[in-house]
Amino acid sequence: MNGRKAFKGMAPDGYRIRMMEPGETERLRAIDAAADRLLIEAGHIADVGPADLETFVAFLLAHEVFVAEEKDGAAVGFAAAADLATLTGDPSASGCYWISGLAVDPAHGRRGIGSALLAAVCRRAEWFFHRAVGLSTAGNLPFGERFYERRRFVRVADADLTPALLQRRDMEWPAGALPGSRTVMVRWL
Repeated sequence: MNGRKAFKGMAPDGYRIRMMEPGETERLRAIDAAADRLLIEAGHIADVGPADLETFVAFLLAHEVFVAEEKDGAAVGFAAAADLATLTGDPSASGCYWISGLAVDPAHGRRGIGSALLAAVCRRAEWFFHRAVGLSTAGNLPFGERFYERRRFVRVADADLTPALLQRRDMEWPAGALPGSRTVMVRWL
């Protein structure tokens, strides 16, 4: 199934979900920077500017990238996910599909695009027999922990974090984020 048809019907009206295509790096980087503004304004992360292009390209290449686009083809959001064992080098973490990034252009926010991207990631995880989808997010923000709870993700207590989950959470801890402000969540499939 090609990248434009795999997730047919999963996006809200006027949008569709597909896999990333060549030439989209700059647009996805701009979406990521715009979405980060919400976290900066909420005081969750420091304003360190967008990721440099080389770092962002390496990030994208380490993941499968799901893109939400308008009907005209303009990207408005993305999710980046990969097997947790691959990301951490820990074979015991296999079976968990990890979302390392989810960003929606704020101009297209609150339309169900983030939910559609999550649904696409979960469907892809099921296709490859993952048992769970995991992520780390900002706690106590409407677009953080509460957003994922409404989509069947549950918080993993710090005491219950496996070494692989702890490694990913700590690796994804953004510059300027307060201690204890990041949480790991899992959705069982």
